[in-house]
Amino acid sequence: MCHTLAHVPAIFGSMVTYYCISLEEALRRAKAAGKRPGCYYGGITLPSGKRGFAVYREGKVVERYSVMANTAALDGRGPGRENTPVA
Repeated sequence: MCHTLAHVPAIFGSMVTYYCISLEEALRRAKAAGKRPGCYYGGITLPSGKRGFAVYREGKVVERYSVMANTAALDGRGPGRENTPVA
């Protein structure tokens, strides 16, 4: 099951923001995207203050990867059950 959400703003063109469940997953995905021809990745801070990674092509950001604010809801544990094991 994929735990990634994407946000594509219509006004800004082709830049896509992917929200992952952990910073490690965001880094892994940014590294993979940065290996495409003509692309590279680097660390960024989003306007909201979240840390993340951006993938650049021809000097422009084409993808951003960051962490969601509430990741407990994605793994089925929900609020207040952070220490409950997931089956």
